[in-house]
Amino acid sequence: MGLSRWLGASRDVLTAGLQDCFESIERRDKEVHAWVKVQPDDDCGPGPLHRVPFGAKDIMETRGLPTEYGSPIYRGRIGTEDARIVTELRKLGGMLLGKTHTAAFAYVTPAPTRNPYNLNHTPGGSSSGSAAAVAADMVPLALGTQTKGSVLRPASYCGVTGFKPTFDLFSMTGILPFARSLDTIGFFTHTPADMRALWAALGHDREVEAAPVLGAPATLPPVEPAMAAAFEQSIATLQRSGVSIRFFEIADMLATLAAAAHVVMCYEGASVPD
Repeated sequence: MGLSRWLGASRDVLTAGLQDCFESIERRDKEVHAWVKVQPDDDCGPGPLHRVPFGAKDIMETRGLPTEYGSPIYRGRIGTEDARIVTELRKLGGMLLGKTHTAAFAYVTPAPTRNPYNLNHTPGGSSSGSAAAVAADMVPLALGTQTKGSVLRPASYCGVTGFKPTFDLFSMTGILPFARSLDTIGFFTHTPADMRALWAALGHDREVEAAPVLGAPATLPPVEPAMAAAFEQSIATLQRSGVSIRFFEIADMLATLAAAAHVVMCYEGASVPD
């Protein structure tokens, strides 16, 4: 069930929801491979996320659970403390359900995870397991990270909602760095409504005083017709919802920015100590 149904639910509903998660994992993870380890911590205190299970990407330190960075080099490594974001969710009552697969060191070598909607397709990376676990109804909430596209890409591929907050809003302490000037924590939920509910539970929700204005490319870079149609449909949906769209000729700029980001990412990645 979606996150919105977990928040504030009775103990019976929460217990039934957790059982549904276990059944989904038992039924589907043999072929999806979203999880490195499922080991729920049932020591949940009060809070807006009371007994809401969540998965944590395997570059996040977790006390008593594998933290292997998606690499055979670190297979069997067990964390001795929690990353700051894991601690924050625990303090809000969240239940760490386990660790989700990541591309090795959150870079290129893919995780064993498959796309729940088509096992022959990629779930996207590098937060592969987190997106797939939410998409397969194994958990209502999962943590990921993004350096360039590692939250938004797998969310799109797996048909769930991914959100990358403002850079540095959440501490990256206890998370394996890649490029420190780009690394950002991200979240996965089933729907945008679930993400809004999570945002409120995290204490960051606020009323929007004016209708939002979004920027969009006036001319798309070369993409397949299906992608162009999906983009145009999204723009139309936003406009019908009252969102103002401001169009810019930024296709060439996007390519330049992407190339510059890649240089920064590779330079900073090469400087991370062993």
